Amino acid sequence: MLNNMKFFNRNGKFENCFFYLFASISLIYGIITATATSLDGIRIFNANLTSYLLIGISIILIFSETIFITIYKNQLLKRIFYSISIIVFCLVVADIFIFGIIRNFITASNLTKRPSSLDPLGVRLAYICMKNYKPILKGVWTTLWLSMAGTVVGLILGLLFITLRTLEVTPKDNELIAFIKKTSSLFVQTYVTIFRGTPMMVQAIIIYYFLPGILAGIFGIDQVLLNQILSVGISGFITVSLNTTAYLTEVLRGGIEALNKGQMEAARSLGMTRAQAMIHIILPQGIKNCLPSICNEFIINIKDTSVLSVISVMDLFFVIDSINGKNASNDAIFIAAIIYLCLTFSISKLLGFLEKKMNLVSKPLPSSN
Repeated sequence: MLNNMKFFNRNGKFENCFFYLFASISLIYGIITATATSLDGIRIFNANLTSYLLIGISIILIFSETIFITIYKNQLLKRIFYSISIIVFCLVVADIFIFGIIRNFITASNLTKRPSSLDPLGVRLAYICMKNYKPILKGVWTTLWLSMAGTVVGLILGLLFITLRTLEVTPKDNELIAFIKKTSSLFVQTYVTIFRGTPMMVQAIIIYYFLPGILAGIFGIDQVLLNQILSVGISGFITVSLNTTAYLTEVLRGGIEALNKGQMEAARSLGMTRAQAMIHIILPQGIKNCLPSICNEFIINIKDTSVLSVISVMDLFFVIDSINGKNASNDAIFIAAIIYLCLTFSISKLLGFLEKKMNLVSKPLPSSN
């Protein structure tokens, strides 16, 4: 691979921006390290040695084209230079992030009181994690549970709704059957329009605060009992499920419409009823086509559950917001951002791996995006 890399044109000019990027990072980090007044905790190199080494490498990388030409012509030197560059770059990254995080936690563990705004941000975040790791983990679990359960229920209801949505009136149907089919299709269209056209936050407020009173007025049930049944967690779960149903109904409709319409006709010609054809032929293919979009909906739900904090669902965002209120600062929001990023990135990579194993190809289907 190294032998096929081109770094110079015929005039010997440097063409690869990797070295310039590495040089810039090394130079900036070297200057910061050299001017730092105190560097406590674990460190790979001596502070001054690190800074001078990085500054020296940066100057060589930026200003010495002759060395590059010499290295490029000699395969052994090129391999050695690459190895040294990658090792130094990895050590710099490790020193900034991995060992930097360790240093922050060591410093935070030695504090006798809560850090002030004058302390480094990393130390403040480490202190928050150490003092509040249990509620944070509970908030992460609530977020994942709501997202997963809401997506599964939304998919099941979406399959039911898309079946009703695609009902067609035939000449053999009597007036009652034709009315039921038209009403079912109209109901699904109205449902999808309402839930896709309103924010999830508004839906959560209506379901938690107003739905018990509405049901009590219609069915004559004790409203106190309904308030106990429709607790914060149940209301949040219902909100995510109903919202996901609306989006996945359209996703499934797009997946089914992408299929060849002749498959339904072929199934009917073989003696299958419309329901049998949908269950055994159409829906399995439609779900397979939509699986990337369904996975994408799950990832979106992980982020969208944060709006449920408006009804005090103890998800990750609500826990972090409570910590901010208790500490009278907004530092903990960085922890939420990091956790959300890690969750969505890792799950998207895992789902992408499964999609490749199943030979699924993403198609331009409707989504909540």
